[in-house]
Amino acid sequence: KLWFLRRVRGSMACCVGSAACGCISSCCPTMRSSTTTRIMYSGILVLMTLISLIIRIPGLADKLKDIPGLCEGGKDIPFTDGANISCDSLKSYLFVYKVCFPVAIFFFLMSLIMIEVRSSKDIRGPIQNGFWLWKYLIVIAAIIGSAVGMPDDFAYPWMIIAYIFAFLFIIIQLLLLVDFAHTWNETWLENADSKDRSWMCGIAFFFSFNFIAIIAGNVLLYVFYTKCDSNGLNIAVITINLILCILVSVTSILPGVQEHNPHSGLLQASVISLYCTYLIWSGFAADPSDCNPMNGGNGTNTTVNADGNIDGSGNLAPTLIGIAITFFVVLWSVLQTSSSNYSQKLGVAGEEGALLGCTGTSSDGGDDNVEEGKPRVYDNEEDGVAYSYSFFHFMFMIAVFYLMLVLTDWWDANTNASSVKSGFSKTSLWVKITSSWLCYAIYAWTLAAPAMFPDRDFGYG
Repeated sequence: KLWFLRRVRGSMACCVGSAACGCISSCCPTMRSSTTTRIMYSGILVLMTLISLIIRIPGLADKLKDIPGLCEGGKDIPFTDGANISCDSLKSYLFVYKVCFPVAIFFFLMSLIMIEVRSSKDIRGPIQNGFWLWKYLIVIAAIIGSAVGMPDDFAYPWMIIAYIFAFLFIIIQLLLLVDFAHTWNETWLENADSKDRSWMCGIAFFFSFNFIAIIAGNVLLYVFYTKCDSNGLNIAVITINLILCILVSVTSILPGVQEHNPHSGLLQASVISLYCTYLIWSGFAADPSDCNPMNGGNGTNTTVNADGNIDGSGNLAPTLIGIAITFFVVLWSVLQTSSSNYSQKLGVAGEEGALLGCTGTSSDGGDDNVEEGKPRVYDNEEDGVAYSYSFFHFMFMIAVFYLMLVLTDWWDANTNASSVKSGFSKTSLWVKITSSWLCYAIYAWTLAAPAMFPDRDFGYG
């Protein structure tokens, strides 16, 4: 019993103090502080998303009214004198805005505070790498305060700001997805050359599976989203998607491209094309027209009133997939180990490779004085930071803006309509379609650039 109490006390001390050790390091005998720090900040994004998803889970917000003492008279959640949260507001897109606002401000302030931090010995180092309990409590308190006191009129200017930064995050997200495709193919090719040729079978399996999924997906798009006479745009978009898929696939295996980028291949092209096909489907699924089989014309009677309140469950599947991809990209940028990729060039990932911290065999003192069987986080940034603290928080800030718009289906906070359909908007449609074309363009550039500028190092040689 005393041993258990000591472990709890030690873990709490780590959460409150200057190292994130006991909180998340039990899975590894030794972890770098640069890794645990980024994981803990990712947890704030997860917390924000889970709270925001309350409005999108059918009936969950209504169930809160059944909890005794929570909603007084079925209307308000009491906090302090004169400060309450309306239970009905939990079903509002405005509620998502109010949840995301303080989280974005938190990362913005952290980005400012961490400018020009060069090592963990800086006086601001403990602020970056510790005090986790206080950080989480501050964020939660700020979310509650925003839900209670933030005026609804603030939604529209906040939406404009979110659109600007979300567009920037979309570009970075596409860069990281292209980087993931290149890194995956490069790693498996190197394993096939140096270890076992069976890695080539894995590459062949995945690009074959991806291309089968691409063909099936585009066929289904033609079947379900081109039934109306007014679906000429859909036919054109699907056809363009197929043409671009063929073009990048052929380009990836051209002799001139592979001469300057030997690791270029069909696996990257299949990953990018599959993701772009998903974006096309997600865009079509958000189309508010009656020809969309996923909208109210086929029995989904979900609306968003002019004040942002949601009636029904809405178009939830594309939203959840979009959130999952966003978190995959964030975790990739945080945990990847490649030393020549976009995420490092953007300043998000460290040169040491964060996952290497779990090996317990570091050259920078990771094994020194570590008692056997006891997990520990060690400081690997005394001589220099592993990643840009300030830019890391900026990345997370714009990720908050993007997630806020995804969670609200790119809702127009200035709408004058009496009601619009939840999950359906022309803005969402065109954001996703143009994102797919932009993704193809970025990938095509990574193929063409090494051949066009042979004297420049693009990291994929």
